[in-house]
This record gives sequence, structure tokens and C-alpha cells, in this order.
Amino acid sequence: MAPDTARLRLLIAELDDELGKVQRLFDQFGHAEESLRRPNVDHLIVYGVAALLESFYTSMEKSLARIANTLGPEPVGPSWHRQLLMSMTLDVPEVRPAVLNAATALALDSFLSFRHRFRNLYVFDLEHEPMLRLLAQGASACSSFETDIRALIAHLREWIVALEAS
Repeated sequence: MAPDTARLRLLIAELDDELGKVQRLFDQFGHAEESLRRPNVDHLIVYGVAALLESFYTSMEKSLARIANTLGPEPVGPSWHRQLLMSMTLDVPEVRPAVLNAATALALDSFLSFRHRFRNLYVFDLEHEPMLRLLAQGASACSSFETDIRALIAHLREWIVALEAS
């Protein structure tokens, strides 16, 4: 059963808001890279860059979770993070179109993997090179994610019009 138009409008507003947060986080990537490349970089800087990368992915994941919560189904279990990401590449007839294209999901999977490492390692065990690679991939990931979410928003707006016309 389709959600009502109020829930779809709320989802659009939440996605728009979250896209703004993703962009604000991405806007810090240049400074983060510069800081991480400094000789004898302090552990607090490393931790800050790692936290930025984790927040960047988490913000995108929040959008995906809102979509799953509104349009269903929500993944459960110990690997729900990866299931959520991969399920967003699937077209679910009569529920929702694919939200992410495969290339976007692959790019985001790198950030998801890092987030897991960040949450399970000590700051002094974080390696700079993987973080620098993610910072370099940030523009592409951010742009692809925004493009995919904007396409979903356009679809949701069309859906609202169709629901209100019926």
C-alpha cells in the first residue's frame, strides 16, 4: 500500500535537508586533506578527519534509512547497514524505483567499510592513506549520491501528483 502524500512530502523535506548536511560535510574535505597531509600530524587531527568521513557516510545512510522507513522494507539483523545500501540499488515494483545506481552504491560501500573500521579501531591505528583515498573520492560520491536522491525526489513528486489526482 502506498504511503499517503503527507508522508511522501515529509520524506522529500527530510531528503532535501539531509542533502544539505552531506554537502556541508563534503565542504570540509579539502581542509581535512590538507590537515592530514601535514608532517607529524596530531592524533586529534587524524581522529577529526576520520570522524568527518564517518559522518559523511552516516548522513547519506540516514537518507537511505528514511527512504526504507517510509517506503519499506527496512532491513534488520547484524548486517543491516550493508543490506540497506545494497537494497537501494533494487527496483522494487509497486514500492519504489531503485534509489542508487550501482556505481553510487559501490562508491558509498567504501565509506561504509571505513565507518566500520573507524568505530572498531583506536585512533592511533587509523592509517592516513585510506582516509586520503576516501577524501579524494568524496566529490564523486557526493555528486552521484545527490544526483540519485534528486531523481528519487522527482519520482516522489510525480507520485504525489498521481495520488492526488486519483
